[in-house]
Amino acid sequence: MSNNIEVPERPAPLIVRSTETVEDFNPKPGDSCFCASGKTFGRCCGATDFVRPPPYGVFLFENFISPELARELTEYAEQCEGERLMVIDDKQSTPDNIVKVEDERRITERVQLGDRRQEIQDMMGKAFIELAERCYGVKLDWYEAPDLMRYREGGFYIRHADSQNKSEQDNTWHKVIDRDLSMLIYLNDGYEGGELSLYKFNYRIWPRAGAAVLFPSDHRYLHQAEMVKKGVRYALVSWASVQGVPKIASQPPKCAVPVEYKPG
Repeated sequence: MSNNIEVPERPAPLIVRSTETVEDFNPKPGDSCFCASGKTFGRCCGATDFVRPPPYGVFLFENFISPELARELTEYAEQCEGERLMVIDDKQSTPDNIVKVEDERRITERVQLGDRRQEIQDMMGKAFIELAERCYGVKLDWYEAPDLMRYREGGFYIRHADSQNKSEQDNTWHKVIDRDLSMLIYLNDGYEGGELSLYKFNYRIWPRAGAAVLFPSDHRYLHQAEMVKKGVRYALVSWASVQGVPKIASQPPKCAVPVEYKPG
């Protein structure tokens, strides 16, 4: 393989600032890596090494919340009822009317947060605002009120993008919801399975209690919550819309929490 790799002038933008339909992101191992490292994709963000840094755009923070808080929230969630989560129906949905349906591609529960909803929302919002600016240099218009996900034994969510759906007719992707960044905070570990797989990058994250993961919501970061084989997996999840990114909907979703920044 040649070592003469064409290096882009600058890395690909982490935040997609267009609402247009885009071609599938599918770099070959010998292609120049989109992160502008000067290496091939197969030796950089798309490497198959078992142990390696996260690919460009993915940020992983161990012990982002304390073990005590993670354990406390897990114990609280274990006492709460849940409801089956659904997926966006691409055929019935419009940017201003998202229709969700039950689908066997997603076997997950949303935990009803009860009296701790506001506390968890504030914690997630503070984390999202801080990490978006630190990792991507952006400010948020809003973040979605967080969900606490419960994956029981056999639970999973097949590979998907958080903001785009794929057209099988021409292999392109189109934005269906105003999400630019995705964040998870894992509350527990000790179960079997339940890894987070980012397929385009041959990268897998084994959740640890208290860890936070942040990545762009578009199809480059296609991901899957692998099936839980034994035990129960708990994770907080939210999505955010970035300032300056064109919106496809005429107004924020009902679950949006506006973000206000102090002048200066």
